[in-house]
Amino acid sequence: MSMLDRKVLRDLWNLRGQVVTIALLVAAGVTVLVGSVSAYVSLVTTAENYYRMNRFAVLWADVKRAPRNLAGRISEIPGVGIVEARVVKEVRVDWPQSETAVSGRMISLPDAGQSELNGLTISIGRSVDPAQRDEAVINAAFAESWNVRPGDAIDVVLNGHAQKFRIVGIANSPEFVYAATPGKPLPDDRTFVVMWVAERAVAAAFNMEGAFNSLTLSLAPEAMEAQVIAEIDRILAPYGAVGAFGRRDQPSHRFLSDELAEQRTLALTAPLIFFSIGAFLLNIVLTRLIEAQREQIAALKALGFPSVPIAMHYAKFVGTIALAGSLAGVFMGIRYGQGMVANYRPFFRFPDLVYVVPTWLPVLATLASLASALSGAALAVRRVLRLTPAEGMRPETPAGVAFRFADEPILRRWGPRTKMVWRAILGRPVKSALTVLGLALALPMVVMGLFWWDALAYMVDVQFRFVERADGTVTIDEPVSDRAVREIAHLSGVWAAEGLRVVPVRLSAGHLNYRMTLTGLDADAVLRAPRDERLRVHAAPPEGLLLTRGLADRLHVARGSVVVVECLEGRRDVFQLPVAAIVDEALGYNAYVEIGALNRLLHEGRVVNQVVMSVDPTQSNSIWRRLAERPHVMTTSVKSAWLRIFDEKIGGLVVLAAVVLTAFGVIISVAIVYNSARIALQERAWELASLCILGFTRGEVSRILLAELGVQIATSIPLGLVLSQYIVTVILAARSNESFSIPPVISNATFASATLIVFGAGAASALLVWRRIDRLDLTTVLKTRE
Repeated sequence: MSMLDRKVLRDLWNLRGQVVTIALLVAAGVTVLVGSVSAYVSLVTTAENYYRMNRFAVLWADVKRAPRNLAGRISEIPGVGIVEARVVKEVRVDWPQSETAVSGRMISLPDAGQSELNGLTISIGRSVDPAQRDEAVINAAFAESWNVRPGDAIDVVLNGHAQKFRIVGIANSPEFVYAATPGKPLPDDRTFVVMWVAERAVAAAFNMEGAFNSLTLSLAPEAMEAQVIAEIDRILAPYGAVGAFGRRDQPSHRFLSDELAEQRTLALTAPLIFFSIGAFLLNIVLTRLIEAQREQIAALKALGFPSVPIAMHYAKFVGTIALAGSLAGVFMGIRYGQGMVANYRPFFRFPDLVYVVPTWLPVLATLASLASALSGAALAVRRVLRLTPAEGMRPETPAGVAFRFADEPILRRWGPRTKMVWRAILGRPVKSALTVLGLALALPMVVMGLFWWDALAYMVDVQFRFVERADGTVTIDEPVSDRAVREIAHLSGVWAAEGLRVVPVRLSAGHLNYRMTLTGLDADAVLRAPRDERLRVHAAPPEGLLLTRGLADRLHVARGSVVVVECLEGRRDVFQLPVAAIVDEALGYNAYVEIGALNRLLHEGRVVNQVVMSVDPTQSNSIWRRLAERPHVMTTSVKSAWLRIFDEKIGGLVVLAAVVLTAFGVIISVAIVYNSARIALQERAWELASLCILGFTRGEVSRILLAELGVQIATSIPLGLVLSQYIVTVILAARSNESFSIPPVISNATFASATLIVFGAGAASALLVWRRIDRLDLTTVLKTRE
């Protein structure tokens, strides 16, 4: 082992406190990188394998009723592979265990048994017998929520007639990896069930023998999806088609794609922030370490050591820290990734969501940490290459700025210790500014973890207290006269009721389009009140649209832009409406128009198909039960249930990341503050020892150094608060998706907590510095090295 290698080990030991804190900072970046990327790879790998093995469809097309032989004609379209015709119906389920209405989607299985597309993976039991009309397979999510087993019965209302089905199997399907009630942004496994039954059972109930109302298709690799969709729409137009669509608009795949995109963003942005701060901190530490070791470097050069081996010595010092942090980070990252995948399992219903760590990922994470550390050390190492022996042997020339500043009238009345503090800070403005910036970066690290609770609380407050003010929503299977609203309003325990007209549409602006539902509201609606970012209510306009901000960004439109609205039911009317205003909502993409105007545009009377209600809490359970038993009520959606779902689904996905980021944020803030204090002590040891010789007590000497640290911390706080808001905004802008939007809201309590943590780190560092000054060996410190 060479002399310089032994010096690396000595420096690592002598600076072990700083080495550990910097290694933890590197470990934080590696942990988030390994955990996020491995979770992302696990989801992508599982989804791709599941889609391939179960032949997930590429296109879907729904119609009112079409003859079954039409499927053969569609299969002749160039580029079309498998075409499977089926019958799909939304049904009401009589489930006494539930306080609210349970809705279902019934899907026919071919007589051959297994579907050619969207194949089922039976986890318990078996598939249905095509000859039996009373057998059903249900989705695993609903079965697990209610502890349903094969052999149990389920009562379903088919076309107004009750029918009992016997559950023979529990399954997963690639079509329902994320199973949500149509029109709802989040899945409620307790109130939505998917049922697969023999085709003859559903066809007979809905008069669909020899017909279909849903097609699923696969495409050849060379097929042009847009051209195939256009041809399918042309063929199916006479049969009440609502427009073919691809995977991008399939609800389950859309949400999964959103989460994958979000996970990919997190895997890139968070580690980049950690590594960047780590590089910056290493640069400061190594620059000031080299300054403190000027005489040693000069002595080595004078003894004949070339500049490059000395520079490599410091590169090894940094590389050792990065490698140590990387090893810890890879281990913690694997545990973090396993936790994220465990959170996804009840959310995304794959038969087997396997956690995968690609072999290249630990290597990539280690190389990224080394690159970050060495890039941070590069500027400092350049100082070694430029330093000459004669220059290094001389003490560093003191700056004159501080001495001139000390003569200002405002400082003449201050004592010598106060002047020393300001001379140290202002005498080296660049060094002080970098120290303040490093300390300021401690705050965002803590805020990045803590703010998630503020954002989620704000989402719930805005969405469920200001926008969706109703206690529940009733969905009716067909549009009915608005007299139904008045009938519901007169029920005992109902305080208020308002009708909505909800229509499936395709919104287009230029070459961009989006499939969704358009909601018609009363101009004076209270229970559903769209609001902007300042929480100002916007009434539904009679001659325009209200669009949520995410949807407006998706279509690249602003206030005054014209949007083409294509209705996907009934007459399939097409009309144009200007954007009247942009509103802000947390869940999904939404568009609103005044209900009377929507009724006129659709050439229908004053009809509604949803009713929102405010009810007496003491009677709510009986109200929802009575409404669920009404013949044309499809679903009842209760706010309390949605709050539970929000906490379970969205909160569950976010909390793990928030806890990990908070823990690392606290560690990093301590690392930054502690390093700043230790470096300051190392740089000022000779001056402080000299003051002790001149008669200052060790307590007075400690207060000089700690006052300097206190001024720097206090100066860094405002800058840190601004950086926190900026970094949070950038991260959330990068991770926004169609399913829910997290606002960049940071409460005063979070800012205060982050500030207290930084001050606490400063206090702990001050105590350590105080102890080191008490143990300062004046003889050793003041000894001149010849």
